[in-house]
Amino acid sequence: MRPPRTLSRYVIREVLGYTALGLATITVIMVTQNLFRFLEDMISAGVRLEDFAIIVGSLSLMLATYSVPIAFLFGVLVAIGRMAADSEVTAMQACGVGFQAIWRPMFGLGIAMSIVTAFLFIEAEHVAQLTLRQVVKTMAARGGFIEAGRFRRLGDLMLYVSEVDENEKTLKGVVISDRTDESRAMMIFAEAGVVDWKPDRNEVEFRLSDGDIHVETDDPDPDAIYQRIGFRSFVYTLESESLFGSNFNLLRPREMTIAQLREVVALARSGQSLNHLRRKDPVKYELQIHRRIALPFAPFIFAFVGAPLGLSRRPGARSWATLLCVALVFSYYAMMTFSEFLAVRRMLPALVALWVPNVVFGAAAVFLLHRSRQVRV
Repeated sequence: MRPPRTLSRYVIREVLGYTALGLATITVIMVTQNLFRFLEDMISAGVRLEDFAIIVGSLSLMLATYSVPIAFLFGVLVAIGRMAADSEVTAMQACGVGFQAIWRPMFGLGIAMSIVTAFLFIEAEHVAQLTLRQVVKTMAARGGFIEAGRFRRLGDLMLYVSEVDENEKTLKGVVISDRTDESRAMMIFAEAGVVDWKPDRNEVEFRLSDGDIHVETDDPDPDAIYQRIGFRSFVYTLESESLFGSNFNLLRPREMTIAQLREVVALARSGQSLNHLRRKDPVKYELQIHRRIALPFAPFIFAFVGAPLGLSRRPGARSWATLLCVALVFSYYAMMTFSEFLAVRRMLPALVALWVPNVVFGAAAVFLLHRSRQVRV
């Protein structure tokens, strides 16, 4: 008997309701946990409200690749578990509807959630990673790298600021030691200054006032070895690479598009070196490609693992579903992490590594579906 549409909509509404609840809870926990790790650095960098909003949004998108499948599994387990515990599934069977009233909505929901997860992996995650990197760069370049009373090494530069006025955004007692050109080393002393980030030029600009520039050269003329230049105002520019290091602007695998990842893999297979990249191991780029293809299948598989398990009538369906969700999620992602480890150690092909959890959970789903057809709730 074909299940009525009203019943299918009811199942979908129940699952999506608990999924939304789980997604909100998981996102808040995961984002808060990550924010607390960098809270002290963000405060010292003078984070603004708009920076904070962008950071939270970027973290939410990055973590959504995990939180959406986990929340969906939670929604399936809780919704189906509650329906079984309240004898609603038994009532369906008594009306001659059977388990089709559950399997059909699960099929549609699983596909929909997998499409959402695929979009997050392929289109959203790398954009969020790049946005977060840019915010960190902007915060630091605005003056977050400056700590009053402490020397700060920036590549071949040394910076010291005696006082930082956070309200006026001004610096007092500025010392800059510039040895980027050993043949013309400079020491700059200024009574005051302002630091400004120029994103269009990828530079940090120091507008200094009332100071001196001391220049030492390797000129053979004794009179030209040392020079002192006084100034009322002086603009000193610093490239952002000096703040973050030359590797900061190199993309990590998770910040690349699939097309960029494939280019790197093709480059490695042609025998060319990857020394110009942040990660030198081509396997990590291959893993990232297959991660974005394989992991979006997780919600679809979770639908047919969670639904049969949820049919087991148990008291305290919600608390039991929560514990079971944690166990299943831990098993899935632990298996994925271990497979990645084996792939990096060349003990498992990258093509296979990311599909291992899907194959294992897919087999479990087939077994559970077969068993559920033989057992009446």
